[in-house]
Amino acid sequence: MPKKRKAPTAAQRKAAPRATAKTAAKAKAKAAPSTKRKAAARVSDPAAPQTASRPVPRTIASGRGDRVRPSFRDAPDGWTPAHARALAAEADLTLTDDHWEIIRVLQGCYKDEAQPRIRLLHNALEARFASKGGTKYLFGILPGGPIVQGCALAGLKPPHGARDLSFGSVA
Repeated sequence: MPKKRKAPTAAQRKAAPRATAKTAAKAKAKAAPSTKRKAAARVSDPAAPQTASRPVPRTIASGRGDRVRPSFRDAPDGWTPAHARALAAEADLTLTDDHWEIIRVLQGCYKDEAQPRIRLLHNALEARFASKGGTKYLFGILPGGPIVQGCALAGLKPPHGARDLSFGSVA
């Protein structure tokens, strides 16, 4: 059986208005705009000076604060497109859009796995360039081997077994 409520005593009835005043003050404090709301109100005011409210998101950088273009979001630390251009110049290559795509594909594979297998890299490149001739086309634009020379241009360490020093590039 539920308990019945007792009627408030005279002392409790006199204390009740003070209790509601306290709760009203708490409710008023909660209803006051927070600092985030105030900051948003200042930013939306056209007369107020515009300031950056949040920092610019970091991209992959070389440690000195150099920013890498967002098209190379999977690039390793310290790698820049200028680094790839310098290595290509040493190998007498002119980098085309397909070379940059090879670099992006390889960097993406290395982002997914720390030490990817040769077969994974080969399949990824083959799938991406199947319409242009596949492996034959890749060896045509990267004579040092699409995986070995591509990894060098991308700033990555080629996987074990990709290069046979007695024979040359095998991948």
